[in-house]
Formats: sequence, C-alpha cells, structure tokens
Amino acid sequence: MNISDYIESGIIERYVLGLTSPDQEEELLHLRLIYPLLDIEITAAELRIEDKLQEEGQVPPDELRTLVLQRFRTDKRKEEQTWWNYNTHEPTNPGNTYIRLEPFWSRRITVSIWWRCGFIAMAVLTMSLAASTWYFHQRAQQLEEILIKLKVAAITHSTDITH
Repeated sequence: MNISDYIESGIIERYVLGLTSPDQEEELLHLRLIYPLLDIEITAAELRIEDKLQEEGQVPPDELRTLVLQRFRTDKRKEEQTWWNYNTHEPTNPGNTYIRLEPFWSRRITVSIWWRCGFIAMAVLTMSLAASTWYFHQRAQQLEEILIKLKVAAITHSTDITH
C-alpha cells in the first residue's frame, strides 16, 4: 500500500471531521499502528482545519451579545424571584408530597403529616426489629448453654455406667 496515496485520498480530513464510516475508521486506526506518519498527518489536518475555520469565521453582531446577556440576566432574575417566593410562601399545591427546607441559616423543616407518620413508623419498626434481634440472640445463647449442660450431664452419666 502506498501511504502517500492513502493520505492524499482525503480520508484523514474526513476522519478528523467525523465523516468516515466505521469500516474506514477501523482501517485508519489499524494503519496508524503500522505507519506512525499517519498520526503526524492527522495532527496536521486538525491544525489545517482549525486554521481554516479561524480565517473564515465571522464575528457575531454586537446586538446578539447584548440579547444573550439580557436573556441570561432575565432568566437569573426569574430564578431568584422563584426562590424568594418559595421561601416566603407556603407551597401552593395542597398535596401531601412536599418537604420544604428553609435556607441554611434556619433550622426549620416543613414536612407533610404523612411524611411525619412514615418517619415515626420507620423508627418504631427499626427499634422493634433491633429489640427482637437482641431478644432472640439472648434466647439462642441460653438454649445453647442448656444444650451444653445436657450434653455434659449425658457424657458424665454414660461414663458412670461404664465404670
């Protein structure tokens, strides 16, 4: 394969622009391992394309910049107003699925009654599971001690019979 013909075919420029098919891309990646010159050509093609874009680029009009900045400031102002209204007013929907946190300087949290009931139920359930686990662990230890005593008694009884 003549590498200079391959380079002049334009495949490298298409690769840099992302216009190659998966087969062409795979072939180029394979050839890059064999011919290090392709890596140099890919870098050069990237620089040529970037320079060309910089030369032919157009500066956007000043009105566009002011329009974008104005829209950004308006969106930012709306966001701040929404945050302010959210912090000063109660939630407007009457649903029970809200948790409202005050700003960090306040330690108050407004929670729906159903969330509170759920938290209490989870706490009670957790405590009851912990208590039952402790109880059954203690009971298992007691039964194990009783079993050991019975085995010791049976062993001593069987040794007494044989003597």
